Parts: sequence; structure tokens; C-alpha cells
Amino acid sequence: MISNQPPKISVIIPVYGKSGDLQRLVDKLNRQTLKPHEIIVVDSNPQPLATVPPGVRHVVNPEDIAYGWDYNLGAQHATGDLILNTSQDCLPENERALEELFQALTPDRAAVAATVTLPKEIWEQYNFWGKVMMARWVGELKQGISEKFDLMRAETFKKVRGYDIETFRFCGQDQDLYLRLSQLGEVAILPTRVLHLHNQPRGTSCLALIKKQFLLAESFGALLRKWGWQLKRAAYAGNWTHHLAKYLYPLLLALPFAPKTVSIALLVLTNLTHIEAWRIRSPKILVMLVLNPTLFAVGAIGTARGFITGRQRYSVFK
Repeated sequence: MISNQPPKISVIIPVYGKSGDLQRLVDKLNRQTLKPHEIIVVDSNPQPLATVPPGVRHVVNPEDIAYGWDYNLGAQHATGDLILNTSQDCLPENERALEELFQALTPDRAAVAATVTLPKEIWEQYNFWGKVMMARWVGELKQGISEKFDLMRAETFKKVRGYDIETFRFCGQDQDLYLRLSQLGEVAILPTRVLHLHNQPRGTSCLALIKKQFLLAESFGALLRKWGWQLKRAAYAGNWTHHLAKYLYPLLLALPFAPKTVSIALLVLTNLTHIEAWRIRSPKILVMLVLNPTLFAVGAIGTARGFITGRQRYSVFK
């Protein structure tokens, strides 16, 4: 028998004590043709939000562990049959987005996700280092599970035990969840778009860029240790320009045997690893000739650390 009752969708949004674009997202969700059953804001900041939008449930997380833990805690408080994980700096592009995801969540699918879009006009507002950090994300990206606009059944999220916060604290948890969900069924990426506004701090620095490069590489090392060659099944693995540096790691093994030749090759090839950054119109862009090899080296160290320890450590990036 088919139920005429609308699905109960619990939306989970981590906020970390910052209201940011929360009201705009809540308004957009409430205007959806398929309205959420509830909107849960999970706040792990020592100084939680003083006020929250009307009708929103505010769950205070006493432990500031990771974004993944915020989603896990939100799921524990959710009363809906389905869970939508999203971020407060994201906006569904149209008012049918949630309905489109729900209709696509067929019985053979474990989850559905929207296509993530970072508008170029938003990227243009960043400072130089912010543009470098986010250059490869401009435009549409079929990332898979991304915590931007992912819908799944509550029982499915519970079955895979949510995000693996013991292994991944800052990044990598989304690809790990994608792979675990894929063991239960297809994870479909829809053409439905979610706008990632990504309000980059104005003070984004070169140091922040280097640190993020290390953490992302560390997560790759941990993912590689956990999943091995199965990692290539992740949707994000298909974005080769994002991963070009990883294909260059074997050259490091040849460095002791042909240092001059390999060094020249790495100097040239590593400058292609952030090829999207060359679109930045600034005289500062020439610094990338030196920075790209540096980021490659940092990434190699981070990958090695993640692979050896099997973990991605916590970060202050909140």
C-alpha cells in the first residue's frame, strides 16, 4: 500500500557558533516544494549560537571533535525517516531540489547527492590566497557525498554507523562514507545543483593554504590505507586535475638515482598540479612557480603520514 503522507526529512546543519548564512539557508529549505520535517542545527562551539532561526532545533554538541561527529550527533536526534546533510554556506539552486533528490532515492540506491557548484563570481571575491585554495573547485563538481546536499535513509546512515570520526577528523570522511554507502547500493549524483557559497575568510593566508594541502593529503593517505585500490571507485577520484600530484609521487623514488633529471621533471610537472590557479589575474601568480613544488612536497609528506598512521588528524579549520 502506498502512503499519501509526505516523507519526513531531517535536515542536519553544523554551525560551530556562527550564524553566517544560516537564515538564508533555512528560508530556502522552507520554500522547497518538499518541505523538511525538521531542521537540526548542531553546534560544537564553546560559545554556541545565542539565537537560532524560528522553528529550528538547536543541538549543542559538548565535544568539538569533527564535522563528521556533528552530523552523527544530529542523526541521533533526528526523528525523520530520511536525513539530508548540508552545510550552512550552501544553497539549493531551485525550490524543487529536495523533491528531486527524494524522487531519485529509489530502493536500489543507498544515497543521492547534488552536483556542487562554486560560482565564479563568489570565487572572485576571495583574496589571492583564497582564490588559489579554491581555484580547482570553481564551476560544477560531481563530488559524490560531500556534506553539501546529500540525502539518504536514516536507517542506512545508521547501518553504516555514520561518519568514521576515529579515522577522519577534518577531511576524507566524505569519500569514506561514499565508499561504505556504495557497498549497500548506488550513490547517485544528480544534475540538481547546490550552490557552495564558501564564504572564505578575507584573511586567508599562504600558511593556511599549505596547511590545508597537508591535511587533504593526509586524508588521502589514510583513505589509501583503508581502501587500497577500491578508492578509485569514489566519484571524486575521477577529477584527475585534482589528483595529478598523487600520480607524480613515484618520481620521488627515482630522485636518488637521477636527481637532476627528476628534479627538473618535478619542477615542470608540479606546476600543472594546480593548473586552475593560473586563471588568477594577479602579478602574484608568479609565486606559484615556487609554491607549486612546495605544495607537492607538503602533499607527499602528508600522504605518507596518513598512510603510515592510518588516520587524518584534527584541524583548527572550523
